[in-house]
Amino acid sequence: MQLEGKVALVTGAGSNLGKVYAFALAKEGAAVVIGDLDGDLAKSAAQELRDTSARALGLEMDVGDEEHIESAVQATLAEFGGVDILVNNAGLCRGKWGLCSELSNEDWRKIMWVNVGAPLAIARACRPSMVARGGGVIINQSSNAAYAFLGGAYGVTKLAISGLTVALAHEFGPDNIRVNGIAPGVMNGRIPPEVMEMVMNQQLLKRRGCPEDLAGTVVFLATDASSFMTGQTLIVDGGPAARP
Repeated sequence: MQLEGKVALVTGAGSNLGKVYAFALAKEGAAVVIGDLDGDLAKSAAQELRDTSARALGLEMDVGDEEHIESAVQATLAEFGGVDILVNNAGLCRGKWGLCSELSNEDWRKIMWVNVGAPLAIARACRPSMVARGGGVIINQSSNAAYAFLGGAYGVTKLAISGLTVALAHEFGPDNIRVNGIAPGVMNGRIPPEVMEMVMNQQLLKRRGCPEDLAGTVVFLATDASSFMTGQTLIVDGGPAARP
């Protein structure tokens, strides 16, 4: 129970990887606020946690809307008195977010805001509470697509969020707020067979990754196990982005 007495806000946590993050933090004793664009999924996931005697709150949270961001942070403060851990997991994923040169200006602005601007806005909104509580932890979701040519516009935003992680580590460090990131590889899910074949050819570990492979990483970054670490992005992808 390394996070007993702590409060975590996890965005995009109604399902998939965000839900794994939220449940891993709750298992370590944190009260967890699950934000998700799908409010029903968020509330259902929170109820699952409450059924295990964990403290949890589910909120509809559209990180593309600044009012939603502010209201979610205020709801967290009202329910649990503060926020110690922020996991910026929500984002627009691959799919239509392909080559930069093929995106409309509107789509470019949208993916840049949701994947980079929104994490900054949420971090700023949580900062006063973290300062008041003596410090905190921010964990930003990057991707190994940041280091791959085929990352396209999505990869550009994930490279940008890794850069933002470094910038906020510098700016928030004096407040005892650590800022780190996680860059997952392709996780098991609805991946076309030809894409999965390409991924497996690139991976050094010859098995499919799954969201649960990231649970230990988020706990490590959220707890005092990483207390002297900030401004870093950990790549957890089975090896294709391995480099000196």
